[in-house]
Amino acid sequence: MKKKSLFDIAMEQKREKQNNDNNIVITHKNSRISILVEIIGKILKLVFYILICLLLTIGTTVLVNSELRNQLINVINTNI
Repeated sequence: MKKKSLFDIAMEQKREKQNNDNNIVITHKNSRISILVEIIGKILKLVFYILICLLLTIGTTVLVNSELRNQLINVINTNI
């Protein structure tokens, strides 16, 4: 058996690449329900992130401001 030269190997790879480029790829369309679930999931994730940011902002304000900190402690103690 004759060994292949680098040129022959390169030409085979080029032919294989051209054959792969000519292939047709069929994709499955998403159903309306899956699209709706995906949109609802993204909206819930956005609401969750906004809620976390608001809670972090309130928490840091309370920790920095001693008057608000005392009011928060009073609210927690009166509800318990």
